[in-house]
Amino acid sequence: HSMPSSVIAGVDVVTIPGTLTIKEYHGGVSTKDSKLSAVHETVCCPSNENPWRCPEFTEYLLVIRGETRVEYGDDKAVVVRTGHGVYLPAGCRVRVTYPGPAELIAICLPSFSPETEHREADGGTPMAHEHGTDSAPTVVSSVDVVDAPARTSTEYFGRVSSNDSGLSACVATVDGPCREAWQRPAFAEWVLVLKGVLHLEHDEGTATTVVPAGAGVYLAAGERVRWVWPSAEGCVYVPICMPAFTPDGCRREPEEGSAKDADPATMAGL
Repeated sequence: HSMPSSVIAGVDVVTIPGTLTIKEYHGGVSTKDSKLSAVHETVCCPSNENPWRCPEFTEYLLVIRGETRVEYGDDKAVVVRTGHGVYLPAGCRVRVTYPGPAELIAICLPSFSPETEHREADGGTPMAHEHGTDSAPTVVSSVDVVDAPARTSTEYFGRVSSNDSGLSACVATVDGPCREAWQRPAFAEWVLVLKGVLHLEHDEGTATTVVPAGAGVYLAAGERVRWVWPSAEGCVYVPICMPAFTPDGCRREPEEGSAKDADPATMAGL
């Protein structure tokens, strides 16, 4: 019986009162994970002076609230608004700024590190980076992939929203107490709980892992687990799956009383 990794308390890696907080749920600081990092950023005021950078890692940004402006190339820019994602290929020289308050999830593959971010000095001449590429950001519109009575799951990246089979990332909202069927997914899952609480049951429900707001958990592929949301206050969480989520890849077990069995159409649209 495999228990999941221990619950990871998110680590505030950047705290500038009234300006910016970045909480890392997975990555080099919080979990010593070099494969993937995931942070929750809260931008409290306009931030237009951020440096240019040319990371060696790929980045996925999920804009939950507000908007971000991504400059790249020769005087090019895209604006990424609430409910959109932006994919930044490794080696893409970019500057990410915020015209006003914003909230986002940032995922890096492999994990973020200052050494591989390659920030440039303010006001310096643009640097040529050996690992630099002539690539551009890709903006993605999120898609509601689950719209059940008690749950919505909005996919920012994945097979449905961005035709990406390698990684999926959603923002999921649970309105009240409910639970999933037992499942043994074919994908690994990195989870961030932003609000409320998530219970993960194992071993026929005799063991429960409690993941509170501000914490994360990693679930290995093939781990048998049941997701339960016990609180009337609901839950907001971010599941990141590699390879990308598919309904078949969930490998759910038929069960009475789960949201999916109560309304099979919620899965049919996936």
